[in-house]
Amino acid sequence: MLLWLIYDITDNSLRYRVCETCKDFGLFRVQKSVFFGELEADKTDSILDKMEDIMKDENKTEHDSVLILPVCRSCLSKMFVTGRMFDAGLYTDQECVILG
Repeated sequence: MLLWLIYDITDNSLRYRVCETCKDFGLFRVQKSVFFGELEADKTDSILDKMEDIMKDENKTEHDSVLILPVCRSCLSKMFVTGRMFDAGLYTDQECVILG
């Protein structure tokens, strides 16, 4: 499953843990707080569990959040980009057509 993981976290240590967890799962950093990648269903469940554990930390504020957004290849191919182009083909094994 293709997915975006986007976070907004104020605490440096929590932000670091989220970032490292994303890398551990093989997601690729697209922007400072945006990761993208392809995970099997069981790995998607696992990363969700890890993020929930991280967000239970006492340093979490009411403004902190992690968004995991599954996206199908068809939907990804309809993505619009302004500015620096995002090439999903760099992050997935199968080709995707990105319109920008």
